[in-house]
Amino acid sequence: MTAAFSAAQDAPARAAGASAPPRHTSPAAGPHAFGAAGGDAPVVRLSGISKAFGPTRANDAVDLVVGAGEVLGLVGGNGAGKSTLMRILCGVTRADAGSITLRGIDIATDLYDTALAQAGGIRIVHQELSLCDNLSVAENFFLEAPEAARALPGWRRIFRARARAALDEVFPDHGISVDARVAHLQIGQRQMVEIARAVATPQVRLVILDEPTSSLGLERSRQLRAYIKARTAQGLAFIFISHKLQEVVDIAHRVLVLRNGRSVWCGPAVEASVEALVRAMGGASESEMRSRRAGRPVIGAEAPEQVRLSGPLVAALGRDVVLRAGEVVGLAGLEGSGQRDLLHRLHRRPGAGIVRKGNASFVSGDRQKEGVFPLWSVLSNIALGRLEGRAPLGLVQEARERDAARGAAEKLKLDPARFDSPILDLSGGNQQKALVARALVGEADTILFDDPTRGVDVGAKEDFYALIGTVARAGRLVIWHSTEDIEFLECDRVLVFAGGRIVRELVGAEITEQAIVDASFAGSGTSERDATAGARGLADRLVDLAPFASLAAVFALMAWVNPLTVSLFGLELLLGPALALVLVALAQMFVVGGSEIDLGVGAFAGLVNVLSATLLLDTPWLGALALVACVLAYGLIGATIQLRRIPAIVVTLGASFIWIGIGYTLQPTPGGASPEWLSAGFAWTLFDVPASLVLIGVAALVALAIDRSPLGVVLRGFGNNAPAMTLGGWSPLRYAVLRYMLASLFALAAGLSLTAINTASDINAGGPFTLISVAAVVMGGCALIGGLVSPLGVVAGALTLALVGALLGALGVSTDYNAAVQGCLLLSMLALRAFADRREARR
Repeated sequence: MTAAFSAAQDAPARAAGASAPPRHTSPAAGPHAFGAAGGDAPVVRLSGISKAFGPTRANDAVDLVVGAGEVLGLVGGNGAGKSTLMRILCGVTRADAGSITLRGIDIATDLYDTALAQAGGIRIVHQELSLCDNLSVAENFFLEAPEAARALPGWRRIFRARARAALDEVFPDHGISVDARVAHLQIGQRQMVEIARAVATPQVRLVILDEPTSSLGLERSRQLRAYIKARTAQGLAFIFISHKLQEVVDIAHRVLVLRNGRSVWCGPAVEASVEALVRAMGGASESEMRSRRAGRPVIGAEAPEQVRLSGPLVAALGRDVVLRAGEVVGLAGLEGSGQRDLLHRLHRRPGAGIVRKGNASFVSGDRQKEGVFPLWSVLSNIALGRLEGRAPLGLVQEARERDAARGAAEKLKLDPARFDSPILDLSGGNQQKALVARALVGEADTILFDDPTRGVDVGAKEDFYALIGTVARAGRLVIWHSTEDIEFLECDRVLVFAGGRIVRELVGAEITEQAIVDASFAGSGTSERDATAGARGLADRLVDLAPFASLAAVFALMAWVNPLTVSLFGLELLLGPALALVLVALAQMFVVGGSEIDLGVGAFAGLVNVLSATLLLDTPWLGALALVACVLAYGLIGATIQLRRIPAIVVTLGASFIWIGIGYTLQPTPGGASPEWLSAGFAWTLFDVPASLVLIGVAALVALAIDRSPLGVVLRGFGNNAPAMTLGGWSPLRYAVLRYMLASLFALAAGLSLTAINTASDINAGGPFTLISVAAVVMGGCALIGGLVSPLGVVAGALTLALVGALLGALGVSTDYNAAVQGCLLLSMLALRAFADRREARR
């Protein structure tokens, strides 16, 4: 059906490209200028869409139409049904009732899925960014449109060029390296990458932008709006979802307002206004915001001093800045001008020029990276704020902590029925409410907010504003950074940043949006700073080089004690037994790349050892069939983990018992013999280089080639952000099976090497490799969670651990200390990595 749909849409697509629909250039232009009401079929039409989750009707008979070259503004509060409607449009969620039409082709709602939506040219930029931050910018572009990829050297060049061109077109002078890992980018830069990736997708016809400017500065927001206007002139359609209502009014041709799952207003944007939309959604006007601020008591010099800013930070003001208890202080300026740096310094270690009294609580606008604990419930996430500053071994009374958390949650109008639900089950706005509640339940004297209302609807903002006043009146200092200048009308004072310094202080009636903008530009003279964040420093490079440095140190010590150990003969003796561990470690690496651990990989290698020394020797065809069955069984493990949602360590631990049981059944005691051809396969030399050394090099290169191939990128993507990969149309089941079958091939090679080198078999021969393979993976620079792997590092780590015993013997130290030395090496690597992470966080 996908192919038929793709073919059927070609003719209208060519027609749209030949004659782009007109853009509205004056307030008189309206929706009739577009396919939504004109002659051509609209890009998409949803009619009577309804969706219920139990008793809750998320969508109730909603109609939505978007024509080629049109921008539809979609607004509504949290829980209004926007996200559900967009998930239905993208094929992620199936509607209970209604009809879907893409470019004139009707599609049954029970057949409509992600593949059909993507074939129809629909792409979405999610509010919660769906990038894989362990991958580079270019690799994330590949995940969005992999059709051009070929498993050949240099395949990334296509996506590097595509990423660079898209970023240059949407965000000129962006300063983002397409080879940079996404984790090293600031949140605003990640949002830029997400937007550019969606609009650069070949054959894209409709782009859904969900809160696209929530992390962008003024200049980047302007660039995005300019790009949207240019692309709509070429026929590309957009759905623009934002809680920044002025942006919606400025950019949209039509606006659709949802409330409680229903459409409450739809019409031309020229007939809408921010005030009218606020009334439709429920919120306060600008004058009401000012009056609310005026209702708070004036804070005088007698109020306790909480923060003092001095030195170069306030040099432009010529005086110290004192922030007092009971105040609400805003941090304004162009994005990247130093507001966030000040917040982080206040929270961690104030340092020179910054003095803070008492404790401080921090609420980040980047809730996925710095906010929520995804495996915890809503109340548990909130209650964590009560523990800050307490003694490490202090008594925690869970009932009391939950009661306090419940009170804060209710003040922010979080649904009590969802308190015990996983926090990720909430909408993005409600997750942010939970983070705000976490800060308020504690006893901190200063509360630091980093853009706390990013992606939060008007109604939720009103709850937040009211609560801010209550907190200030209770005697706490509130320091608030926002990307929406209008929010500073809620503040008593505003410190305007430019170029990393405070250039102006606005008080009371001086606080206006225009005054903030004027001070921001007057103080900087330049646009926002966009240099790629998190540039790799010395500590990062040390982490990368540590596995190889450890291996070199081991060889150097052994050569110092006995030079013959680094001869070809000595290497053959040392590396022959290490080959099996290297192969098992590489097998473990591919599983760890999926943020899982395989507790059965050593037992599996032991089973292959038994099969190759018994069945493969006596009945070769049956032995080969048994080995193939083992690989398929490993694929079944991956499918079981994915389909049944059982933790990998549980399934693989259970599988290890099966492998051991089969091995004991075939061979109760050690024995058997290696087939001659198998022994010969591990006993040759190449230019006097022993086979073991060559095979270790080949294994490393094969693993590296797989990891750097399109398949490896997809596998690492699932290890980092599986939900986003699934939303992007990638099959989690397929790649779970491929991951485990790939790991089984390396483990199978390890079992064969055990047979060839030992010339016999023992089901317990591979058992010790399981845990030491995990250690080798960690030593090699991989992360147990997050999809970060390093094939060459894993090989170096495995060799280092394997040679520790030989080194101790060469030094005349008892091999009883082997495990202790291995453990010390592993702990040293973890300490170095923690040091590098801390330095990166400080930057």
